[in-house]
Amino acid sequence: MNLVFYPPHSSVAFSLFGYDIRWYGIILSVSLFVGTIISFVIAKKKHDNSFSDIFLDSVFPVVISAIIGARLFYVIGEYNFYKNHLIEIFMINHGGLSIYGAIIFGIAALYLYLKIKKQDFLAYFDIYALVMPLCQSIGRWGNYFNQEAFGKPAYGLFKLYVDDFRRPDAYIGVDFFHPAFFYESVLDLCLFFVLFYLFFKCKNLKNGTIFSIYLIFYAVIRIFVESVRIDSILNLSNIPIAVLISIFSLIFGTIILFYLYKKPPI
Repeated sequence: MNLVFYPPHSSVAFSLFGYDIRWYGIILSVSLFVGTIISFVIAKKKHDNSFSDIFLDSVFPVVISAIIGARLFYVIGEYNFYKNHLIEIFMINHGGLSIYGAIIFGIAALYLYLKIKKQDFLAYFDIYALVMPLCQSIGRWGNYFNQEAFGKPAYGLFKLYVDDFRRPDAYIGVDFFHPAFFYESVLDLCLFFVLFYLFFKCKNLKNGTIFSIYLIFYAVIRIFVESVRIDSILNLSNIPIAVLISIFSLIFGTIILFYLYKKPPI
């Protein structure tokens, strides 16, 4: 039995006062809301009120920075289009966000905010990293409604129908493609459960452990997904930039983990 996804032909959910409300924005809003609530509850459970208050105050600058970074990275990746459609750069409701742009700008904003507050940033990074895969798992369904983040032609168990006007020219006669967005959504959800288990069940975890594990395993997930996709943006020598960033993320996360648990000199 095959699992076939048939997204709606229009990415608009409804109109309000003449303004189109798109599924993409709704999904991202749900993702941010769920992530904020869960991470705040975790912060209160694992730390004191002062920590959870600072954590909650950090959410706004982190989210705003992440959205700016996500859009900036996407616009750079699609420069040939946006250089001739400058107004579209600000039409974020039309879709077009890069998760790595969000992660990089979000981490930078959080680090600067916590430095100002003179806080142990790794403890906060762990909670953000714990909930990030859940947010990403939910957020990937925005790609479903936009009929994007799909892979090569599919003939097996999982298939995504893509309207002909959204297909690459080389595959105009193909109806079904690998639902790469779905693969990442499932893998992200699995990563969330793994990190959740480690965070609450493993004793004596050092601050930064969850963050480094997230960097490592999300990188692995993304490299796999990019090997399936055919609509990746910004390729360098036929290698998606997301793969190159993933390799850096994997190495960086491994270095952090090694540094945290290296044995002290005898």
